[in-house]
Amino acid sequence: MTTDLADRSDPRIAIVTPSFARDFEMCRALNETVLQFLPPRTRHYIIVDGRDMPLFARLTSPRTIIAAVEDVIPKGYFKLPFVKKWWFSTPALLPAKGWLVQQLVKMSLPDFATEEVLVNVDSDVRFVRPVDVGLFVRNGKTRMYRLPRGIVAGMQHVKWHNNVCRLLDVPRDRLPMDEYVGNMISWDRRIVLEARARVEAVTGAAWHVSFTRARLVSEYFTYGLYVDKVLGGDTSRLWYDERPWCHTYWGPGPLPRGQIEQLVDGLRSDDVAFSIAGYTGTDIDVTREATELVIARVGL
Repeated sequence: MTTDLADRSDPRIAIVTPSFARDFEMCRALNETVLQFLPPRTRHYIIVDGRDMPLFARLTSPRTIIAAVEDVIPKGYFKLPFVKKWWFSTPALLPAKGWLVQQLVKMSLPDFATEEVLVNVDSDVRFVRPVDVGLFVRNGKTRMYRLPRGIVAGMQHVKWHNNVCRLLDVPRDRLPMDEYVGNMISWDRRIVLEARARVEAVTGAAWHVSFTRARLVSEYFTYGLYVDKVLGGDTSRLWYDERPWCHTYWGPGPLPRGQIEQLVDGLRSDDVAFSIAGYTGTDIDVTREATELVIARVGL
């Protein structure tokens, strides 16, 4: 049985990172900084495809738990030998993109991890300063990231918003919409379970089945829209924060070497993490140079 965070003077949190073989070096660097900068009680859950377990197993430690996707998400998802794509067994066989499966991993973690606050952190993030748990949970309340009016016309996030609103049976917003996506997002595990139950009540199917069938969805929107539109922004359980605390290059294209210093100049004195989004295709040497400059700037 878990303990309500409101009764805790020293709340425990967990860092959660779905990853895969291609991102191993980035994930290893992230893990090193989790162990260096997060409190000693903080564990790091790294969830990877079963076939990648031997590669990631070397990161295992008392604070680092490596687990297979197949052991975390609900049954029915599988990969065929020598095939990268995931499939989902329903009455009809459906493909499930790896990005969607990573969302399922995060939504399934409350059934696997024991911590009450789960902080989703991408493989391409690196912590650069000591992190106090107060950044994520204070007085029994969990941080809720939301950027007001952060979504504008033309963004893929509009489709995620609309599809998740259907899953939750809540009204859609007009543009500009609030943004819930980031690369360091904290969740109250109880609220994740409640959001999943809401999807099941609305759709009449298991939450992960409805999620997979919807295809263009977002785990962060599921949590955020449930909090805002179903719970009405329950400030007895959470507080809102629009600061990401992670200085990030989001692209859309690769970061040019000539813009490294300009990017690093944007790092605020209280940012605790730095990232160049992996999907931008930024050259590994450029990422390394930028990271080294950040390390030099913060005096690590």
